[in-house]
Amino acid sequence: MPNPVILHIDSGRKFRGGQNQVLLTAQYLNQHSIKQFVACPNMPSDSDNQSLFNRLKDIPTVPLSKHSLCRKLFLGRLKKLLSEQKINIIHAHDSESHTIGLRLKRKFPALKLVVTRRVIFPPSGQASIRHKYLGGIDQYIAISQAVAETLYEIGVDPKIVETIHSAIDLEKIRISDSTDRLESYRAKYDFLIAGVGALTTEKDFKTAISAFAQAVPSLPKTAFLIFGDGPLRDELQAQIDSLKISNIFLLGHRERLTSDLKHCHLFFLTSQSEGLNSAAIEAAACGLPLVVSYVGGLPEIAEKDYNGLLCPAGDVGGFASALLKLLTDESLRRKMVENSITKAAQFDIAISGKKILDLYNRLLERTQ
Repeated sequence: MPNPVILHIDSGRKFRGGQNQVLLTAQYLNQHSIKQFVACPNMPSDSDNQSLFNRLKDIPTVPLSKHSLCRKLFLGRLKKLLSEQKINIIHAHDSESHTIGLRLKRKFPALKLVVTRRVIFPPSGQASIRHKYLGGIDQYIAISQAVAETLYEIGVDPKIVETIHSAIDLEKIRISDSTDRLESYRAKYDFLIAGVGALTTEKDFKTAISAFAQAVPSLPKTAFLIFGDGPLRDELQAQIDSLKISNIFLLGHRERLTSDLKHCHLFFLTSQSEGLNSAAIEAAACGLPLVVSYVGGLPEIAEKDYNGLLCPAGDVGGFASALLKLLTDESLRRKMVENSITKAAQFDIAISGKKILDLYNRLLERTQ
């Protein structure tokens, strides 16, 4: 059986959860001496020094255009790489990369094409589904069982879908810098609730803010810290101001968020939909009980009454009650702290990385 030679493709211009998964996977494979290349946009350091391209170390990279249409049309560099390096597997890590992978496979039909699916919403359009999702793909990786179900619903053969959860680097989290950047908040408040995510409609921080406002009269020494940026920042700040609440803080995007999570007491997320949610996994690894929506892959991270409490999306009263229950029941909270750490161990990159490498090897065995 030939050894895997991998071309990862990711089209993300900024470093977000999906790009972190590419980085963790590539680092794991690098530690196991797997020959690989990562094609991704080369964002100049003066405009975005947090891109995946700028974070890859000791792993060969192939710069892609910053422009989507150019990435999909001009594939000469990738075709040359495929020929010269005898690449036998393309791993597409997002939807645009999926499209690029299909175009490359038409030129190199012996290639195995692996597509990671991260989003919970099903593809739309019968023509798109037929041409993009039901042909040419050798293997799908779904980041949660909930995501896998959406693939089954559009007719993808379950035999070519494997659920491999998004990963965290558990050892890195354990030894991460514990500098207390939240010292001023901890000096003023007994409890710190962390919310993490883009400030978008999908993440629904409006519900989280409303639920906290409902609970706060019983929790006057508690602060809600929201880490993330996005188009709804001004709207959310206006909501906070209108509620006349002084203990909700929009802290923006932060690097090295682990050090902040380690100084919080609870993770709170009221998303309307989620493929999985890496921030929730990281919070669990830091020992935080989880209060989250019962949507998508979140129940695969937060087990009801084990390491978290779950509520239907949009249930302001339910979320408020869950916050009160966890913050007023010390025995329950302590139990969930230990259980979260135990649960998070299931998502370590040592587990997910091995599953991905085994998947590559099985694909190549089929060619023998």
